[in-house]
Amino acid sequence: MTLAGWTWPEILPVFAAGAAAITALYLLRMRRRQVVVPFAALWQQVTRESDTRRLWKKLRRLLSWLLQLVLLALLCAALGDPRPESWLRDPQTVAIVIDRSASVAGPAASEPGLTRLEVLLRRARAEIAGLGPTDRALVITAGAEVEVPGPLGRDAAPLLRALDDVVPGPGEADLGRALALARAALTGQAGGRILVLTDGALDDAAADALAACISGHVSSDSPDAAAIPCQVARAGGPADNLALVAFAARRYPGDRERIEVLAEVHNLGDAPASAVLEVQADGLVVGRQAVQLGPGERRREILRELDAARTRLVANLSLEPGADPQLLGPPDDDRAYAVVPPLPPFKVVLVTDGTDLFLEAALLTLQEHIQLTGIGPADAASHPSLAEADLVIFDLGERPLPDPLPAADLVIFDPARISPDAAPIRGAGELVRPFLTEQHREHPLLDGVVLKDVNLRRGTRLATEPGDTVLVRSLGDPLVVLRHELGGDGRRPRAVLALGFDPRQTDLPLRTAFPILVANIIAYFEQARPGFVASVPVGPSRPVAAAEIGLGAQGLGQVEVRGPEPAEVATTVPVDATGVFRLRAMQPGIYRVRAVDGDAAGAEVLVAVNQASVAASDLHDRLGELSPDVVAGEASAPVPVRDEPLWALLLLAAALLIALEWAAYHRRVTV
Repeated sequence: MTLAGWTWPEILPVFAAGAAAITALYLLRMRRRQVVVPFAALWQQVTRESDTRRLWKKLRRLLSWLLQLVLLALLCAALGDPRPESWLRDPQTVAIVIDRSASVAGPAASEPGLTRLEVLLRRARAEIAGLGPTDRALVITAGAEVEVPGPLGRDAAPLLRALDDVVPGPGEADLGRALALARAALTGQAGGRILVLTDGALDDAAADALAACISGHVSSDSPDAAAIPCQVARAGGPADNLALVAFAARRYPGDRERIEVLAEVHNLGDAPASAVLEVQADGLVVGRQAVQLGPGERRREILRELDAARTRLVANLSLEPGADPQLLGPPDDDRAYAVVPPLPPFKVVLVTDGTDLFLEAALLTLQEHIQLTGIGPADAASHPSLAEADLVIFDLGERPLPDPLPAADLVIFDPARISPDAAPIRGAGELVRPFLTEQHREHPLLDGVVLKDVNLRRGTRLATEPGDTVLVRSLGDPLVVLRHELGGDGRRPRAVLALGFDPRQTDLPLRTAFPILVANIIAYFEQARPGFVASVPVGPSRPVAAAEIGLGAQGLGQVEVRGPEPAEVATTVPVDATGVFRLRAMQPGIYRVRAVDGDAAGAEVLVAVNQASVAASDLHDRLGELSPDVVAGEASAPVPVRDEPLWALLLLAAALLIALEWAAYHRRVTV
């Protein structure tokens, strides 16, 4: 408390003089009235008081004297006009930025049984309660989206009510936008200050933004304005956490009635941990696996040969009975969703002169899951099927390749036989009667393929570049090469497989390795195409290609998004010319996407949305040691009144004492 009126040297003499006067009045003897009586001894016996009554009279006068002194003290204190420190300081404007990322749902170290967010909200409430009558504050929450639940104001009640609705959200905290918003709100305000409430478990972008705020880079737009002070209050806790960081499903290209499920578990803590991974399909348990992980270990579990009749998958992490529940950390990363993606026909175009019947026969055996189109060399540059093809196989014998080549994935037999040629992988010389001496047996293209003792009449030594994968060599010379590059349109990536021999000039088509090789080629390129990504990360704006989720993009201008289930809130989202729309998915779950127009109007697909972020699940404090001037101290103590002057309350208390004295006097308590 500080006196804004009279000072103590001025008040104390007044109080001393008043107390002396009151005491002097109480010390004066009361003059008794003299009465003449006929027999004094008799009256003395009647009027004589007992010892107890005489003591009560003394105490009663002492109580009356103390009451008068208290009344005097209240009047003197009112002359001093006492005020709390928060009333006399310069006005302040505080922007309270609260981290509500996924990590703040973890347990707090300082308060067992509470989450980190609950501790942070308690600190925010204390800060708001300690505001002075001229101070102002606002509340900003930083999750995947930045929100302002408590706008700038002087009244604490709506700000405190706004804190009741703050809950953790999936994903990382967008502190960069939150601090920029705080800076804009404090521009031009008196005594601006930013208070960041966080657990310190931030990703790189948030940590950099907070470091810039702390170092004084967060200032107003005016170049002459001083930097806005930025302080941090932390509520950390244990870093133990097991998280599902990946969950996906895909159909087998060769057997579309079966699916394969992948789940990846990461131990982000500093101690060994174990859990139980359970996968459900439409509510039925289809897989259960115990997982034991060392500190920082990441393990992938694959469930194979599952029935594809069920299309919605949920993976859950749980602990064995009796285990510490804190090992799982926040709940958002203990559950993940996946949707078995649609698998449209794989479009294969074979450009051939019709003389290689072995290759055509091998492809025809795969027609249950590929759409095969055969064209002649004359149409190799203009046929309409080339524009829609997923894979183009060139087997032209002695004819040259067309120029330019299609933008799709390519398989080219003997690409550099004729020079110059349009082949992406060019020849570096001819090989006469080469031997296949080395092969990359671990590559999926050569799975089950044995090329030993294959006879070749001639071959082409291929020129490789950094990043190429050499699958087959002939005495060290590259003979089969796989390359990943940008397609002919210069935008989307493609793969090119070059086989430096003509099948017609080998006995490979007569061996069982040949149909296996052709099947491997189809399976490899089919599995590498888009559409096998089964989930989208949470976020306010995620680009999603309509074609990749099985929705026809031809003429598509709008899609309707609903979810997550069971919510039925629908939003309409525009689709750009490339067939990409922005998905706003703030909660994990299954979303429905329906085509509003275009050739696929009315078609609906399911999209899984997961947190699946290592940065969001990592509970380690990344702020490290902060300087004392950056660490926020305790919040100002709240005062019992907000705006009313305390001297008025003191006068009110004095008036109340006078009323009590008056009532006691008339009831003959103090006389």
